[in-house]
Amino acid sequence: GTEKMQAQIKKQISKMIDQISFEKKQGKGSSQSSIKKEGAGQCVIFGKTNSGKSTLLKLLSGKDVKISEYEYTTRVPIQKMISFENVKIQGIEIPGIYNGFYESKNGRQILSLARIAEVAIIISENKADFDMIKNELEKSGIFLTRKKSDNPFTKNLTYIRTSKAKFNKNLIPKIWKLLDKIRVQTKTSGKIAKKPIVLESKSRVEDVARTIHQDFVKNFRYARLWGPSAKFDSQQVGLEHICKDGDIVEIFTK
Repeated sequence: GTEKMQAQIKKQISKMIDQISFEKKQGKGSSQSSIKKEGAGQCVIFGKTNSGKSTLLKLLSGKDVKISEYEYTTRVPIQKMISFENVKIQGIEIPGIYNGFYESKNGRQILSLARIAEVAIIISENKADFDMIKNELEKSGIFLTRKKSDNPFTKNLTYIRTSKAKFNKNLIPKIWKLLDKIRVQTKTSGKIAKKPIVLESKSRVEDVARTIHQDFVKNFRYARLWGPSAKFDSQQVGLEHICKDGDIVEIFTK
């Protein structure tokens, strides 16, 4: 069992070295396939050519996206910000996937964008299309699954599977849910900040304080809390209190 595990690790290391070498040769970070990470979370959209990727991104973002009946209209990744209540989610449309996409000129470089994402939307009209996309991603060490991964050489990516007939804006709250994050608004002198702090789920008041400034943790006295995790409005809590999405926190220091 140990020898088999060592062989698998060596294979994964070799694959990652090849990936890094390939990306260097292709000029990783070039304007053609590099997208700066922005917003409260990242969602990538995958599908075959003319599967409706641009239509879906336009619907979700409310922004114009080039749409055409011709194949392979999208030649490089396109990003638009998707609004969800008081936060923005980065939507990234990936060029049409086909059998052998990973081995194409910029295939590995483009698929690597999925490594910065936390959610994928897979547009497929049948199981064969879904399996093809899944297979191309797995060649790049990216696995569509609901399970967490502790393997540094692979990426587990949670996903939503949809088709053209099911396109609607109800996908946005589903994306937010799968991001598994919370929004916490801070309160100062009776004023609530419009822009929330975005944290991983199960984050504590300590995480909120540290995000504001390290001194807020060092000089922390107590916090007052309003929202889903509060037993009552203006509940006094300590650093260990676990926050929930939609909480409002006011921190008091020494």
